[in-house]
Amino acid sequence: MNNGTSSLFRNFNANLYAAIIFLVGAIFGFISGFAGWIGTILLVISIVLFALEKNSFVRRAYVIVFFSMVILFLSWLLFVVILNYPFFHVINWIIDIVVLLFLVFCALCAFNGKEAPIPFLGKFLDKIC
Repeated sequence: MNNGTSSLFRNFNANLYAAIIFLVGAIFGFISGFAGWIGTILLVISIVLFALEKNSFVRRAYVIVFFSMVILFLSWLLFVVILNYPFFHVINWIIDIVVLLFLVFCALCAFNGKEAPIPFLGKFLDKIC
């Protein structure tokens, strides 16, 4: 399924653009497993580009990456900074891995032109995108 082109990059396929957004989110998420504050950079980028982008498929990718980075940041803040004990570090890594695998799954879905099914955010995403 072709979702058109991006409004920011005129000749750029929206499917590929959304897949790249998800993969960049996964890379930043992997890095934030070691330094959680790095995810905040992607939070700011996703907010700014969400406001500029007109394609709803790409906007949906920005919102998913935004919420993924919020989850990773809160996980890092709670388990690494506040509850600084090795057992909680392992829990943080598990949460990181689950979120990163979800972002890779979303990237594969986006590359194929499909929206990834999201159980909790689905209706909310349809409203704002």
